[in-house]
Amino acid sequence: MAVFCLLGQAAYFRRMKKICTLFFVAGVLACNPTDTKNADGSTTTQKAAADMDLERASPKTTAVQHYQEKVNHDLNNWYFKVDLYETAKRFTYTIKLQYEEITGEDDITLPNLGLEPQPILKKGSAPYECIIGFMDEKNEFREYKKVHIVDGALKITTLKSYAVSTVQQ
Repeated sequence: MAVFCLLGQAAYFRRMKKICTLFFVAGVLACNPTDTKNADGSTTTQKAAADMDLERASPKTTAVQHYQEKVNHDLNNWYFKVDLYETAKRFTYTIKLQYEEITGEDDITLPNLGLEPQPILKKGSAPYECIIGFMDEKNEFREYKKVHIVDGALKITTLKSYAVSTVQQ
C-alpha cells in the first residue's frame, strides 16, 4: 500500500511539473512584446537582441556624453569630468575620468535591448558624483554606474545590474 502511494505521488509531481512549466513558458511569451505603442499612436518595433549588428563601422572620436563640475579649490582651476566615447563594439563605451590632476579610463558595456544604445550622464546627489545610465525601450532613464570620489580617489560603483534574454518561439 505504501509503495502504491509513493508511485502515485511521483506521477502527480511529474504532471504538476509539466503543467507549471507550460504556464511559465506561456507567461514569458505573453510578456515579451516586440511592438510598443507610442504616445502619438504610432508603433515602434524592437529588433531582437540577436538581430542587432554588434560592431560599429565608424565610432565617433568625440565624446557622446560629457559631464563636468568645477572643483572648489582656491589656487587651481580643477574639474571633475566624465566623458563617454564610442568603441568599435556597439554596446561598449570608454569612460574617461578626471578629478583634479587624477585621470582614469575604463570600459562600460550597456545591455543589448535590441535598440541603439543611448548612454546618459546625470549629476549625482553628492558633489563630484556622476550617474551613468541609459534610456530603455520605454525611454525611461535606467541607472547603471556611479562615478564618485572616495578619499580623494576616483571610484566607479555598480548601482544596478541588467540582463537581457531572448525567447525563441
